[in-house]
Amino acid sequence: MSDTLETVVRRSFEDHFNGRNIAAADEVYAPDVVVRTPDGVVTGRDGMNTLMQTYASAFPDFVLTIDDTVAEGDRVAVRYTFTGTHRGAIAGIPATGKRVTVGGNIGIYRVAGGRIAEAHVSWDRYVLMEQIGLLPPMGAAGVQPA
Repeated sequence: MSDTLETVVRRSFEDHFNGRNIAAADEVYAPDVVVRTPDGVVTGRDGMNTLMQTYASAFPDFVLTIDDTVAEGDRVAVRYTFTGTHRGAIAGIPATGKRVTVGGNIGIYRVAGGRIAEAHVSWDRYVLMEQIGLLPPMGAAGVQPA
């Protein structure tokens, strides 16, 4: 059972996001999927496609790399890394051309009926803003990173 759950979540990363495949949303997400992110709550397959397209527009070469997965019951936890080059505007922030690597991101996905029905995803917005040059490095403010 956990292999099937992990496969659905991996397809979300590999086919939908990394493959930029809009049609994959119908296969991996429930019609009423709800995903809570640092950017807000994303609902439905159209919402997931909009999220993917927003990041693909701002970071055309972005890749989500799964670093770890753990599955239990109807849930899959994923630790992943986001890499890409900031070549388009996002959230009103113009392109900087800077390459980013944001690791330690976490997603917890609930799978029902062979599709992702719900997720809670967290990524480090501070590190992303720091790497594109909008925020000073952590050490610059006298704070040492953990």
